[in-house]
Amino acid sequence: MIAVLGVGPGLGLSIARRFGREGFTTALVSRTDTRHASYRESVGGTTHTYAADVTDPAELKDVLARIEADAGELDTVYFGPADLSGPRPVPLTEAGADLVRAPFESIVLPAARLVEAVLPRMLDRGSGALLFAGGLSGKYPMPMLGSFGPASAAL
Repeated sequence: MIAVLGVGPGLGLSIARRFGREGFTTALVSRTDTRHASYRESVGGTTHTYAADVTDPAELKDVLARIEADAGELDTVYFGPADLSGPRPVPLTEAGADLVRAPFESIVLPAARLVEAVLPRMLDRGSGALLFAGGLSGKYPMPMLGSFGPASAAL
């Protein structure tokens, strides 16, 4: 069973499709249910969809509980939400502390909350996987995405 937190038409959906082809039950989470019908059709197999803002601690906890109630224990969790509501990325040389801090608060801290929620049971049973997507900027600096680079590297 894989939960894809932050599914969209790009990487998240590609991961869901790949795991679905391998026979995994998939749980797809995005902020809105606008595309859920097409996502379920695209992934196939046993696919559940949920609308939740996983950057909100209460919504994250709630959706994880709903997923496990509906689909069972989490084997794998992919975390890749893109928060496009905050400041647009700028080159690091133009970013102040607040522009560098914003992606940490909207992406890295929710990822840490996810780990707190699911890792203890994975460790207890001796299996499980956590996958994080932070973009290429974390590995290969892209000047125009500079203010996102530190958060991408942290993931």
